[in-house]
Amino acid sequence: MTETIRRHAVEMEESGMLHPEVLELIYDQQLFKLFVPDTIGGRMTAFPEAIKCFEDTAYIDGSFGWLVQIGSGAGFFATVMNPHVVETLFNVRDFYIAGSDRPLGVAKKTPDGYLIDGTWPYASGADHASLFTVTCRIESGDTDNGLVRAFALTPDQVQIERDWNAFGLRATGSHTIHVKAAHVKANYRFDVAAPHFHYDNAVYHYPFEPFATANIAATAIGITRHFFDAARAHLEKQKATWIEKSPKRFIYAMQLLDEYETAFLDARKDFYEAVETSWTEHQNGQLIQSDDIAKTSKYVAHHGVHGVQSLFRHLGMDVVMKDHPLNHIYRDLMTVSQHGLLIDMTGDIFE
Repeated sequence: MTETIRRHAVEMEESGMLHPEVLELIYDQQLFKLFVPDTIGGRMTAFPEAIKCFEDTAYIDGSFGWLVQIGSGAGFFATVMNPHVVETLFNVRDFYIAGSDRPLGVAKKTPDGYLIDGTWPYASGADHASLFTVTCRIESGDTDNGLVRAFALTPDQVQIERDWNAFGLRATGSHTIHVKAAHVKANYRFDVAAPHFHYDNAVYHYPFEPFATANIAATAIGITRHFFDAARAHLEKQKATWIEKSPKRFIYAMQLLDEYETAFLDARKDFYEAVETSWTEHQNGQLIQSDDIAKTSKYVAHHGVHGVQSLFRHLGMDVVMKDHPLNHIYRDLMTVSQHGLLIDMTGDIFE
């Protein structure tokens, strides 16, 4: 798998989407279905095991890992959507949900459903989505007026504006989507804040915010690991030339690599301990310490970004070229680390 995906990495970055061969690998291994029940064609996976999968896929390639993580996370909707709709829409080989949780749409109630209008940015994987979900504010003349609810739409109801122009995670196709007067059946409406547990599993009861935070942190961890490994290989390749010109340069760069990687791996260890502890507590019926997931996620992201940024300056002119593998990995990490769930906005984690 690793060889296939990395062979297509440059082409995927240039095209802005996953290569068909990579998508086939994902469908074969059901990597978009890690939180979809087995009874509807899924590959239901325990939370800690899925987190490790997200790290491993991001280690192979940042965009690939991001889409596996986002695609699998949407499996959470299986427990909040109408079960008959789920049986139809989730039980397909090419299952993938793209969309947004931002309440940027309007849903006007009709006798048999809703008319949806709106625009939502950052719909990762829009180009290969089998289903879209959007969040809207309901306009009606009854008690539903003003409620914020999510709705499922089919690809033919969505217009994709291919405007994802970020400098990293370029193959995620995280484009803006537009919906104009799309008719949605009443049973395609759902409330993500009020699970019905039509399909029951321990992961569906796990608090959503630490669940999402850990998923994204694992993606950042995988990309960081890839950078440090690739940086070590790069320095070894440069060793003879650098030692001939300036022995101290090579020695210092390797020292920095060891220092930053060690700090990152220590933070990674704390993150996984927090994930395992929370999962055990959750399965035992205890109230998990959500703050531990948030803190260790931000902490490991900080050490990854700080170490990679600091080391990058010592790797030579080759890596500033856009087509250099380390440049690609660096840009992917800087992009995923911008996610709000990984940013320490108060400085509390270092107190």
